[in-house]
Amino acid sequence: MTKAQALDLLFGKINDVLALGMAESLFLWDATTSGVPAKSLGVRGAAAGWLSGEAFRRLIAPDTLEAVETLESIGGELSVYEAAMVREIGRKYRKFKAIPPDEFQAFMALAAQSEPVWEAARSKRDFDMMLPYYDKIFDFLRRKCDCFGFDAHPYDALLDEYEMGATVEILDGFFNTMREKIVPLLGEITKRGKQPRTVTGAFDISGQRALAPWLTGFVGYDLSRGKIGEVQHPYCTSLCRNDVRITTKYHENQLFSAIYSTIHESGHALYEQNMDLELERYYLAIAPSMGLHESQSRFFENMICRSRTFAGLLLPKLREQYDYFSDWDEEALFRAVNIARPSFIRIEADELTYCLHIIVRYELEKALMAGEIKASMLPQLWDDKYEELLGVRPGNVAEGVLQDVHWSRGYIGYFPSYAVGTAYGAQFMHAMRKTVDVESAVKNSDLSPVVEWMKENVHRHGRVMITDDLLVQATGESFNHKYYVDYLTEKFTGLYL
Repeated sequence: MTKAQALDLLFGKINDVLALGMAESLFLWDATTSGVPAKSLGVRGAAAGWLSGEAFRRLIAPDTLEAVETLESIGGELSVYEAAMVREIGRKYRKFKAIPPDEFQAFMALAAQSEPVWEAARSKRDFDMMLPYYDKIFDFLRRKCDCFGFDAHPYDALLDEYEMGATVEILDGFFNTMREKIVPLLGEITKRGKQPRTVTGAFDISGQRALAPWLTGFVGYDLSRGKIGEVQHPYCTSLCRNDVRITTKYHENQLFSAIYSTIHESGHALYEQNMDLELERYYLAIAPSMGLHESQSRFFENMICRSRTFAGLLLPKLREQYDYFSDWDEEALFRAVNIARPSFIRIEADELTYCLHIIVRYELEKALMAGEIKASMLPQLWDDKYEELLGVRPGNVAEGVLQDVHWSRGYIGYFPSYAVGTAYGAQFMHAMRKTVDVESAVKNSDLSPVVEWMKENVHRHGRVMITDDLLVQATGESFNHKYYVDYLTEKFTGLYL
């Protein structure tokens, strides 16, 4: 096989995989934003499974390996994008070749069927509805760990899917530091910190919807190349660079929930929209890791839009919709959006306690993949860990073990990326401040200097570089969670102590 033949073969496969992925994303969008008849779940699940399975089969076909090996043998002749494409497809091929295609397709069908069951189980607060699905999902993922292989811990095999190079050893060190620093600080705040004024009452959802275009526009998410849907569990999905969609959920009695989930998902969408268009052809219009993607959503949600300066911009927008805020000032709103207190729900958690929510999930997933616990034990263990780390005990499975959609989709190993990504965001902020006046950009309602820095240093590169290389190029050093710990300590000590 010649170089030209090998490249043409891979480009053809990439076109097929992207088209199949687009159809799969539309399946998800339709199911989550419109709802589907319960009697259609089996057929829809089989169709979604076929789409994933077909993409899988095309990517792991024997001619893929031949093309990859041909191009690997002439690496010096490849462009930067070609070399990165070969690296990524070769890595994916060699990992997934170990999984039988029929088993992979069956698993994807199972995951497609399980999500609507999760929604019903959560609504009914009935863990037993989900237990058969969890048993099958976790069994498959344990086999997947064996197929992929690992050096020290089975969970490493899944962590590497979302955060290349992440291991239990590395994450234990990160999370142990967070325990040592954040749990005592939370204890001090709970014991003697002055609690701020809180937002209470009902807020008309039409007013919340009216805020969304301003919020997305402030961040820089281009709605002419996207749209906003309403779902049970907010997410962002990218069909292509010019069709990047976000979702949110409005709560009449939780005004800030939709505001900050909209900003969060806009951060994800901004990343997708700002990748170089040329990268799609090379299968590189993808973040190098889920942590990097989360760094963008949580950077804009928390470090930009929970700042004192942003509170000054948000307050008049809230007053336009709700008379409730007529006697509020900027400082009161700033403190209200930065309340630090133990809670049950991860996506509603404050910045300070958020990492503790992730530690609960990380420790349970680690034990599940090691075969140390069974799915049936999860509700009790979940509640025990919340009581240990946050001092609260969920009253039901909806505010406990069934609150997240991830396990129903088979996303085991994903949760740590939220915490790692937030730490990446703090590291980016530290580097950005050397050349960008972030506070002035926010005050002037013009985030273009911030967005441009992110676009140049993070967004546009897609998966051309691996995460560590991108971090070093953007910030001058590898992952350093010191900036995250310092950021949280300084911010919340100042707010409360």
